[in-house]
Amino acid sequence: MVGRGTLLVIMGFSLIFSLGSRYWQRTSTESVDNFVEYYDQTVAHNIAVSAANIAADSVFQNPAATNLSLSGSFATGTFRITTAPYQTNDIIITAVGTYDAVNDSVEVVLSPYAYTKYAFFSIVESNVYWITGDTLWGPYHTESKIFLSGSPVFYGRVTTKIGTNPKLPNPNAKPYFYGGYQSGVSINLPSSLSGLQTAASGGKIFSNPGAGAYDVYLTFNSDGTVTYKDNTMPSDTTVPLTSLAPNGVIYVSKGNAHVQGVLDGKATVVADGSSGGGYGNIWIDGSITYKNDPRTGPSNDMLGLVANNNVTVTETSPPMQNVYIDAAIFARTGSFTYQGYNDATAGPLGSLYLYGSITNYQRGAVGTFDQSTNTLEAGYHKNYKYDDRFYAAAPPYFPSASQFQIVSWRE
Repeated sequence: MVGRGTLLVIMGFSLIFSLGSRYWQRTSTESVDNFVEYYDQTVAHNIAVSAANIAADSVFQNPAATNLSLSGSFATGTFRITTAPYQTNDIIITAVGTYDAVNDSVEVVLSPYAYTKYAFFSIVESNVYWITGDTLWGPYHTESKIFLSGSPVFYGRVTTKIGTNPKLPNPNAKPYFYGGYQSGVSINLPSSLSGLQTAASGGKIFSNPGAGAYDVYLTFNSDGTVTYKDNTMPSDTTVPLTSLAPNGVIYVSKGNAHVQGVLDGKATVVADGSSGGGYGNIWIDGSITYKNDPRTGPSNDMLGLVANNNVTVTETSPPMQNVYIDAAIFARTGSFTYQGYNDATAGPLGSLYLYGSITNYQRGAVGTFDQSTNTLEAGYHKNYKYDDRFYAAAPPYFPSASQFQIVSWRE
């Protein structure tokens, strides 16, 4: 009995181990297959990601090279890259990686680098200081040094190409960079406003009828209308904004634009022309604000003020106390400034409250101050707050940089 029982036990274990061996062998084979499949998929994915990076870098290095069609070998596999238009000015990169008959793809959307991304942007700072009492909300960039005295406050990220003056740390300059600070960053302005001139063909164009001074006066009304006149008109004309500028662009050719009022809608006012002829300037003759304040509720109101030369707050009589401006400002070759910034007879005028963004070639002054006390002597304190909507949107046909930025990466 014992021998027969032992034999049955041995046969039972043999059967169990036989079945287990087959299971373990099958499991081992499947594990190897799964590993190989995962490896092939991973390599194909890495090839696609690398190809997408190569394509994006090509566009960054040469923004005009947006029509790519490339293929080749990479990491013992192959890649294929194509680009195509996407929405208005964007492009989409499609990169496909292949390894051992396994494909994987990556799609990247690139968008022109909008200048509205910055609360304040300049090429030249012109020894104009940020001082105690000055506050800037939103990103800031300059291609030169940022001039500091006392303790100005920056709530957005600050970048410069060269650095700060004075060099930090310094006992006379203790700025608050709450959004961080970085030097060595470089971005340039466009060479002309030709793109806006083309866009204006679908909007309103005021053309200088002669060779002399030419000024257009625009008052935006809270009912969605615009009251306007120019040198050739005997009286004002009031029309709906959507009739005056169906695509939102109001273009002054070889002249200057004067603006003020309350905007209901979207518009970009452009003043083009050479500085030698006294053209291409925008004058802010009074506060200009939105009917629906985006800081307190929903608003589709959005204004762009684009000048080939300067955007200037007009010195009035009596001087304006506390000016309010809601707009994205762009001065391609000039400055955003106050006409009476150094008029000591008028004294301090309070603050210039700007909600939007400022892009100018050369930083202009809006006031003067006593360096020994960091107190305002004439003009305005700067109280600039960034319109957060400008991260993803801009006024109609507002200028964009030739450089691209990545706005979407899908793997």
